[in-house]
Amino acid sequence: MKKFLSFFLCIMLISCGEQDTTAEKTPQASKNLDKETVFSFDANNLKSGCESTSEIVCAINMTIKCILNPDFSECSDNQSNMPSFVFMRDETLQRPTFQSYRINKMKPRNDGAVEIYTQSSCNGNWFGLCNGNIVYVMKNIDSKWRVIDMYALEF
Repeated sequence: MKKFLSFFLCIMLISCGEQDTTAEKTPQASKNLDKETVFSFDANNLKSGCESTSEIVCAINMTIKCILNPDFSECSDNQSNMPSFVFMRDETLQRPTFQSYRINKMKPRNDGAVEIYTQSSCNGNWFGLCNGNIVYVMKNIDSKWRVIDMYALEF
């Protein structure tokens, strides 16, 4: 019985340690994540910098600015921090000139990435990645949150 109890306690400690490790990877991600604010961008009035205190919101905002206008001044400096398809040039993509979004939830992944679920709207099509339920896949690389992928969900 003592062996079983010792084994059970070891398993509990290991599983608690694994949960703590996951929790340690994401506290910065959820810190200052504003789920009430609607963020809006117009390609004709893009502003430099980020007014949010959340690194994740700032990374999403930068990605959207570059989706709207890949020639925006900050995009060339941040091109390596975003998916390459953000900078694709093709008139048939129907790149939007306006986009807004609101964060619905955040979901940590086992690989250290975080998925940010948003409700978005835009005046274009752009791969179907600007209207509806858009998920931004984020990863902390070199101590900075970056958008590494995006996908749309249908409900």
